[in-house]
Amino acid sequence: MVTTADNAHDSMDPAAQVAQQEFVRDQFVALFLKQNKRAQVGLLCCAGLVCVLLLYRVPGYFAQFWMAGVLVVSGARFVWTDRIVGQGGAAPARVGQLLLLNGVCLMLPVAAFNWFNDVDRAFVTIVLMATATASVVTTSGYRGIFLWFASPLLVSLSIAWGVAADVGDSAWAGPGMGVLITLYLGFLVGLGRDAFRLFDSSCRIRFAENSLNHRLTLALEEARLAGQAKTRFLAAASHDLRQPLHTIGVLLAAMGLRKLDTRSQEIVQMLGVVSQSLSGQLDGLLDISKLDAGIVQPELKVQRLDQLVQAHVAVQAAIAEDKGLYMRAHCNAPVLVMTDAHLVQRVLGNLTSNALKFTTSGGIDVALTTQDGRAVLEVADTGIGIAPEHQVLVFQEFYQIGNAERDRSQGLGLGLAIVQRMCGLLGIQLHLESKPGQGSRFTLNLPLAEAPPVEALPAGPPLAVVQPGMAVLVVDDEVGIRQGMRLLLEELGCYALLADGVAQAREHAHTHKIDMVISDCRLRHADTGFDVVRQVRDVHPCAYALLISGDTAPDRLQQAQAEGIPMLHKPVTLAALLAHIHQARPLS
Repeated sequence: MVTTADNAHDSMDPAAQVAQQEFVRDQFVALFLKQNKRAQVGLLCCAGLVCVLLLYRVPGYFAQFWMAGVLVVSGARFVWTDRIVGQGGAAPARVGQLLLLNGVCLMLPVAAFNWFNDVDRAFVTIVLMATATASVVTTSGYRGIFLWFASPLLVSLSIAWGVAADVGDSAWAGPGMGVLITLYLGFLVGLGRDAFRLFDSSCRIRFAENSLNHRLTLALEEARLAGQAKTRFLAAASHDLRQPLHTIGVLLAAMGLRKLDTRSQEIVQMLGVVSQSLSGQLDGLLDISKLDAGIVQPELKVQRLDQLVQAHVAVQAAIAEDKGLYMRAHCNAPVLVMTDAHLVQRVLGNLTSNALKFTTSGGIDVALTTQDGRAVLEVADTGIGIAPEHQVLVFQEFYQIGNAERDRSQGLGLGLAIVQRMCGLLGIQLHLESKPGQGSRFTLNLPLAEAPPVEALPAGPPLAVVQPGMAVLVVDDEVGIRQGMRLLLEELGCYALLADGVAQAREHAHTHKIDMVISDCRLRHADTGFDVVRQVRDVHPCAYALLISGDTAPDRLQQAQAEGIPMLHKPVTLAALLAHIHQARPLS
């Protein structure tokens, strides 16, 4: 019968076969060395019993010299086996030589067979046959090594019985015993062969497992390095794309604050839509980077999930209507859950946005029910559906179905990847059911909460209210961004100071009052926004700091969180910027 290990061996290249054979040999040597001392104790006990018999049946010097020889051989093997066997690659041959010496030494009492009576002969036969039988285990049936030990014992014993005189009342008893012992030796050879096959097969399986584990370890390491490279690439690409997009956004915001004719307002609005579209795609990269960095920490509070759903659907229904679709909310009773409202809104937004992209007729139903102590939120559409072979892949980053031409209107393929990661972060069970041509249904399961909902946060200050005369230091290594921010801040009634790095920022800090510092995160000459904030706060400890960056690298995000400095990512909206300006207070 051909085993799996044999098949695997046949399919290996020559180098792997050699390595496998060396592994089997090393495993045998390791097993022999492990059992060596225990085996010597057993052999000495057997030799001691035979020595007692010899003292009564043969001249005393023979028994004494023999026992001394056994002790010397066994003692040397007991002490030096590890050193002898461990020298070089001929370990099995050295093991065989040791066992041959042991076997020859133990067979010598057979020379006194004619001095024994039948009971003595039977006793010596049992001892030697038991010793030979035990060697099947200690040698794992390794044929050459096993025979070198067992053959001297059993062959000499068989010959001794064959030529022995006065065996019982039958002339055939002695030769018969000799034949039986020879047959038993053949039986042990077969038993040893099976034992070694089992040992060899188990070693080969272990070798295959070790090789597989090694390849898996290498594959995991490659995947980890690839993930790190992907994160670095996304951070660099996001940074480089956000820089000009941020400048465009700042200039659009400044233009929007001025009085423009109708045609100009229309152009500004169209540019704003394009900018927001690009910004939304870059936000997906930012979300992935934040999740990879592990800095997204949910703020769990008791929330009215039904209100979140209804508010979201009310906003998205207008977008669906423009596409000739419907979007309906089905939640008739209050549902309380312990979750992060912002993250749940992001999850729900990605699901409904994804449904709108792939639905051309019909619409989307968002249903909220309770079942078995859990809230069940379903987003079901009548879109194109997802084939079974794609239902796992759609949760991978950048994977899109039916968008070979990479239509930008369909996004980057990050929406469902973000949904899956955020659901894992919030402990939400996510399930997908879909059939091609029949739409898709995404189901979220959240545990219900018993505590009353928290009060709604108060609304922020009106965006139009800005504290006039506020001194704001803008630090960026790109002239266009500095000038764009200056124009915007001046339109808001602020006084703008501009710097291209840490040195100029330090000069302004020593010569001007600074209420707020807005700095890019990554500057020239290895300077960072963190360095800028430290230099300014050395002079103006109460200055409000804000980092604006296109860098989404996880280490940057983690550092900003650790130092407690708020960070906005380019492009920044006017509303987001004003929210931070309102938190700053002019220094007296």
